Amino acid sequence: MNKLIKISKNSSFKGSYSGSEDIELLGRFDGTLFVKNLFIKKTGVFNGAVSAEKIFVEGVINADIETETLHLKATGIIDGDVCYRNIIIDSGGILKSQMVQNMSKLNNLVELNKKLK
Repeated sequence: MNKLIKISKNSSFKGSYSGSEDIELLGRFDGTLFVKNLFIKKTGVFNGAVSAEKIFVEGVINADIETETLHLKATGIIDGDVCYRNIIIDSGGILKSQMVQNMSKLNNLVELNKKLK
């Protein structure tokens, strides 16, 4: 099992963090985050930019997102550009975004463009 870093309900963090750990966010994070997995719980609020293998959102995320798998739970709200490979949106989950891109399709488009040249 991966190491888990918890940011508790009454805590906040400002800045950048990069690591191979998982983060469970119950409080507030403002900044840039590069981690293995991110779990934003119902009380969690994330603002900034995030890149993670898997992101699970029950709380609020106002950020540009890059992930392999995004799971927006029924209580979750995402506001920001999203680049993903797999996405699950539970009934009730809110996705507000100017751009939502599937990386699989984007990679296929790049390959097709290379063949055409």
